[in-house]
Amino acid sequence: MNYNIITQNILKKIYKRRDNWSYKGNFGKALIIGGSVNYTGSPIFVALSALRCGIDVTKLIAPKRAADIAAAFSPEIISLPIDDDYLGPTAAYTIKNNIDWCNVIEIGNGIEIGKDQTELVNTLLRNVKKKVVIDADAIKVLDKNLLSSNMLLTPNSFEFDTLFGSKLSTDLDERVSLVKTMAKKYDINILLKGHVDIVSDGETVSVNKVNSVYMTKGGTGDVLSGICTGLIGQGLSLFDAACAAAFINGYTGRSIARVKREALSPLDIIENLYLTITKWRYK
Repeated sequence: MNYNIITQNILKKIYKRRDNWSYKGNFGKALIIGGSVNYTGSPIFVALSALRCGIDVTKLIAPKRAADIAAAFSPEIISLPIDDDYLGPTAAYTIKNNIDWCNVIEIGNGIEIGKDQTELVNTLLRNVKKKVVIDADAIKVLDKNLLSSNMLLTPNSFEFDTLFGSKLSTDLDERVSLVKTMAKKYDINILLKGHVDIVSDGETVSVNKVNSVYMTKGGTGDVLSGICTGLIGQGLSLFDAACAAAFINGYTGRSIARVKREALSPLDIIENLYLTITKWRYK
């Protein structure tokens, strides 16, 4: 199976010198929809990683407990609380009022699974034409018939199996073939997370082999989704953003794991993204 290997050279492609007259918003604004009464950390990881890889502004729409925790954790995250324990119809008005503000949407992290979440996710996908990164629980409840070319899915193996009903092999060529097939069938971009990350738009396939076994910690996938969101917000195509995000996340995690091993944390990755980005960007 033919595929490209993602290397550090992609960073030179995406990070360019900024005009001195740039102002807030020139490099993207992300609307993040996530969290629940039980899962409050996931959307924080998404927002912070998007900011650390260069996007200018993030807004988080989340149930009140998650939104309040995010606001207390970091003043960088604009938090819009929904007076409920879970996201659902009560969030529709707030989401609608912020769609025009952003240039990329990220949804799914920590929302949990239920009738209300299913309705919310599919209503959004049915009506929004902006670029959307779909991760975690949103992948489990979405209607495949609503998928389109403005969407990037970032599933792990379990989420991929749940959505497409196709069991992934551990053979790389077989995994590559299946990801490409599904991306082409549904006219979407897919970043399949794993020991080797696989990215496809249905025509081209790229793989990232830079990762670490110590990145199994909960939250590292949220970080990856946030990096994708941040890069898309800065103007990258869904495919290029997914490729670059896989490398940035994997290289940063591997570098930290050489020192911290089992003690590696998603926050370690977020706070050290700059080391990877500045190592190979423009000179």
